[in-house]
Amino acid sequence: MVGIMKLCIPLLVTFFCVVLPSVLGAWKKSCVSRDDLLIEECWGQPNVEECTRKCSKTLKCEDRTKTCCWTYCGNICWENDKS
Repeated sequence: MVGIMKLCIPLLVTFFCVVLPSVLGAWKKSCVSRDDLLIEECWGQPNVEECTRKCSKTLKCEDRTKTCCWTYCGNICWENDKS
């Protein structure tokens, strides 16, 4: 009985610490669509103040009137006028 327990404990620890989190992580990553990860270039030259308004990690902006776009200072939330 003790020999079986010595074998089961490392297997259970491996399962809960390695296998289960990797499976759950892969499931969580598949919930984000690829279209949400594509952003456009900012049209124009943002100033220093506008470069401080960064997008979130999910490429979303707190202000709904702004969109996440990329520029020389990184991904920023900006009113993207293409005119």
